[in-house]
Amino acid sequence: MKKVMYLDFDSTIANSEQAFCEVYNERYENYEGFVPAKGEDVIDWSFKYSCPLIHKHNEDYRSEVMDIFGSAKFFEKLEFYNNAKEIMIKLQSKYDLVICTSASPENASKKVLWIEEHLPFIEEVIILINHTKNGIGKGRVHMIEDNSIFIDDHPSNLRSTKASEKVLFKYKETNFNSDWEGDIVSSWEDIEKKFLD
Repeated sequence: MKKVMYLDFDSTIANSEQAFCEVYNERYENYEGFVPAKGEDVIDWSFKYSCPLIHKHNEDYRSEVMDIFGSAKFFEKLEFYNNAKEIMIKLQSKYDLVICTSASPENASKKVLWIEEHLPFIEEVIILINHTKNGIGKGRVHMIEDNSIFIDDHPSNLRSTKASEKVLFKYKETNFNSDWEGDIVSSWEDIEKKFLD
């Protein structure tokens, strides 16, 4: 029986921050004070520093953030991190891959459809519908059992589960991933070396 490997989706498999910034750039390019946003500059999930016009022009900035994440445009622009898909195909020969991701109601169905289109070999997707809009805490997913691997970009999600092997996908320094003292990978090539070599 294969060991189960749980994989987060946003900012682990797919470069969600870059897609978000591209939608933001289209929405706000004609606003005064607009500066193009880049995914590599995002350091928090409120997008306060990288996409400041969201905060300036929306009393409820969270609703605008969720609207962008739930938009068809976001999923049109969404791309894999380098070699993520190719390495996932290799991993499936050794591991039972399960995607476990938080989503807003607007985002969830589009995310599942994107996964089905781009990762047809993934047979199980766990979606946590997230009304609190913070996406943190996957300990409620009791399927993330003792004898499993969990890879996520957020230390709080890793800490919240019973997974025996927890690995932080630290693609860059952010204001929420600096306090992890466990295993860290920074690319899909690192994942391949760690779990396939």
